[in-house]
Amino acid sequence: MISARIVILSLLFSGVAGCAQVGTQPMDLATSMPSAPAPVESTLPSGWETRSASASQGQCGYAISHPSDMDGSSQGTYSWILNNSGTDPTGVVPNFVYVSVIPDDFQSGGDEIIYNYHPAEAEILLNMQVGESKPLRADPDIAQWFTYTRRPDTVINNHAAQTYENTQPWEFPTGTKEIRYYLQANGCTYLIGGYVDATGSNQSGAINEELFNQVIATFRLTS
Repeated sequence: MISARIVILSLLFSGVAGCAQVGTQPMDLATSMPSAPAPVESTLPSGWETRSASASQGQCGYAISHPSDMDGSSQGTYSWILNNSGTDPTGVVPNFVYVSVIPDDFQSGGDEIIYNYHPAEAEILLNMQVGESKPLRADPDIAQWFTYTRRPDTVINNHAAQTYENTQPWEFPTGTKEIRYYLQANGCTYLIGGYVDATGSNQSGAINEELFNQVIATFRLTS
């Protein structure tokens, strides 16, 4: 009897930490949709580096870690891009991770540009339901390249992030997939995403979905 109680208590108190999907309001459209893969948090591998952003973003501080052979660079005040050091600097960067932060009081239309942030497009995405697909551009000639499908929410740093995929992003090689998260906290919207290699090519500069998930799993808020 004692050993049985120990087993029950062990099952009750065991758990798995990390990024996971959370349920959203079900829809008929979404009942047959497979769950989107979620980043899985793990112990930070040896040799990884951590990038912290706080001063330039004010209250929108965050930290994210990555392999030491990847390079990060700021894109203006509010955006940061990470890619492989081996990427040919004279060619098209095939894959990269990006983080953009949008303070609630940010006024668009000025000189400051936030990577991948367009207020009208963000409004479309944030009002989509799980399983729904919509183009962000009205022109039928290019709509397919700007079509996003909303996946089940993903938990990143204990916050639910709305999740989207575009399997044919504009001006990227065939086999590239964009994964995009919108995480809202601390009076800020964190736009986190990446263009990943979905072909398993292992070409120079490629970031596959597994590595992308490992990097995103390290994202945390610092303010």
